[in-house]
Amino acid sequence: MFSLNYTTRNLVPRLHRFTSKIAVDVEPAVISALEQATLKPRKHPGVVRPNHVELPKKLSDTLKRIVGDHPVKKLIHDGQQLNAYIKSRHPPPTLEEIENKKRNIIEEVNSKMSLDRLATLDEEEAERWKRKRELEINKRLGQRIYAWKRIEYGAYESLVYAIARGAQEYAVMKRVLTELAQRDEQFRPRSFFDFGSGIGTGMWVASELWRDHIYEYYNVDRSREMNEISELILRDGQENKQIALRNVFYRQFLPAIETNYDLVIISHTLFELADKEQREDVLRNLWRKCDGYMVIMEEGTRRGSELVNEARRFLLEQDQEGHTVAPCPHDVICPRLRDLADRTPCNFPVSYAPLRLGSDSLADRHTSLYSYAILKKGPQADSSSSWPRVVRPTLVRSKHAICRVCTEGGNLQEVIFTKSKHGKSAYSCAKVSRWGDRLPMSLGQPQVNPKSTESSTTEQPVLA
Repeated sequence: MFSLNYTTRNLVPRLHRFTSKIAVDVEPAVISALEQATLKPRKHPGVVRPNHVELPKKLSDTLKRIVGDHPVKKLIHDGQQLNAYIKSRHPPPTLEEIENKKRNIIEEVNSKMSLDRLATLDEEEAERWKRKRELEINKRLGQRIYAWKRIEYGAYESLVYAIARGAQEYAVMKRVLTELAQRDEQFRPRSFFDFGSGIGTGMWVASELWRDHIYEYYNVDRSREMNEISELILRDGQENKQIALRNVFYRQFLPAIETNYDLVIISHTLFELADKEQREDVLRNLWRKCDGYMVIMEEGTRRGSELVNEARRFLLEQDQEGHTVAPCPHDVICPRLRDLADRTPCNFPVSYAPLRLGSDSLADRHTSLYSYAILKKGPQADSSSSWPRVVRPTLVRSKHAICRVCTEGGNLQEVIFTKSKHGKSAYSCAKVSRWGDRLPMSLGQPQVNPKSTESSTTEQPVLA
């Protein structure tokens, strides 16, 4: 959520919210197209589609086919538990985090079980007291340290994953890769590499968008059973049927051979890596294999958002010519993560239709929140890269629309668009833009009416 932070809240209770004016400069081509009615506002070039995603019938039928004789109710129940667990995950705690928590716990225990007491005890009682104290420290540490462990996917677990998460991850992948295709219409990937490929959702979407161009699909997943079910899905659930795609390869580990790929994906995998050092090793290797775009995706939780942005920052520091394509209109640290007190994740929604098995009464529309980053090697060549990104739902009110955006300066900003202040083109584009879209314009700095400033020492409100 956005909030206003004031240094003198009591002195100026409504500081500048309705007096700050932000100049906007809409792209001339957009203005011209809107005025000539060759472009409708809701189809302006900053709109990211699709908003709602459904599995293709062929994939949906295949997923139902591979269920076989497994009891449907148990699959659904186990899938719900898996989804809940994945959404609640934290990355493995660092040694520094563990030591800091242990230090705090020791201070707490010392206040109740002071070391000064040892002087009053004989040797046997002192040893017994020390053991009791150590047990209390370890007990509290166990309660406060996240017990991370890698998820092991056998044959049944892989099937549960496919049924429970296939439609959701397909929707996220379709949304992100479609944005990439829209942003770079000249992109024609010849090779595809997916680390942590799972059931193959990345391959499904990539083959839909660039099937005529990709000649090699390379999938890496440490679970042999996950690779097997991914291949079975490509065979339409029939083991003896031929795969329609060409040159599909599966491996359980990163290949040592130095082959580069036009499109590299790491999706819902960072949580499975044992520590920050391993994450950086994997990212470094993947970036080395990347000849074009690299796509990173995770759950849209606070922890997922942190891992995506950690990866983004690490890769940009590795390569000074690499740059962010989406979602950020900048290459600096995410403004949501600069404030450690703000627990709001940088995430985006996509609506999808869940897989329906048997007579289960799932709603026709679910929403998945995801965090992502698209990076590209080489210098920035996209003239629209600085367009602000809408990072929360647009509030459309009478004669004005409120957009909360992330700007090219790496700041969160709230802009109140009106036709009278910003022009018809800016207002019409703003009010139809949704969470995740970009605004086809540049924003100026807020201009505050000096008459409304009651204290020259009062800071401007900052959106958190």
